[in-house]
This record gives sequence, C-alpha cells and structure tokens, in this order.
Amino acid sequence: MEAINFKVASDEYQLLPHTGFDAIDLDRKVLGLIGKMARQGLDINDDVEAFALLANTLSELSTPDFKWLLETTLSAVTVVTKGQKFVTLDSFDTIAAHFEQKRSQMYAVMLQVWKLEKLSPFVTAPATEQNGA
Repeated sequence: MEAINFKVASDEYQLLPHTGFDAIDLDRKVLGLIGKMARQGLDINDDVEAFALLANTLSELSTPDFKWLLETTLSAVTVVTKGQKFVTLDSFDTIAAHFEQKRSQMYAVMLQVWKLEKLSPFVTAPATEQNGA
C-alpha cells in the first residue's frame, strides 16, 4: 500500500494503511463503534457530530479496549510536520506525548485514519442480490 499524507490542524501526518488481520480486526472494531454512534441518528460524515458522538462512545470503552483501539489506529501514522522530528505514533506513550496539549486533535486524527483507510462504516455498503430460490 502507498503512504497517504493528510493534515489535521497544523500537523502533517503520513499513514501506511493497515494490512492483513490487523486491517480486518480494526475494521470490525470500528464497525461496532460506529454502529453504536449511528444508532443515535447522527451523520458520521458530519465532522462535528461524529466527533461529539465518538467522544461519548469512546468514554464507554474499557481502558484496555480504548488503549487497543487508539494504539492500533495510530500505530500506522507518522507525524511528518516540516521543521519537526518525524515521530511514529506506535506506542501509547508516544501518542500521549504528541497530543499532550491537543487531545481533541487525537480524536480527529483517529477519525481521519478510519476514513482514509475506507473502513466499512465510511463506505457505501455493497448492493446484494436476493435469489428467489
């Protein structure tokens, strides 16, 4: 997979999309999380609504589940802001240090990663055919 560059606030990031079982497992977990959000009737493509509901939904996760989701999502992301040392967000401590003064940006980056990786909740479900047999 090719690297995907994106920007959130004043920071620039590079994503190397998840592959293999990590990609499938992340998709499964995010699908369940976004499913809870969708049941609230909010549009996940509206960044303000999605952010507010994501914050609420994440607050209900156990600490191990939240840590897994955060580390797995951001492990494929490197901060590539010009003039700063490149930092791969591959551990909880590195993530905490990078987002120390900008916690809300952390959630915006998570959402952006899920959108860029085209996880199931962020793409249109494929049409199915029903066989009359």
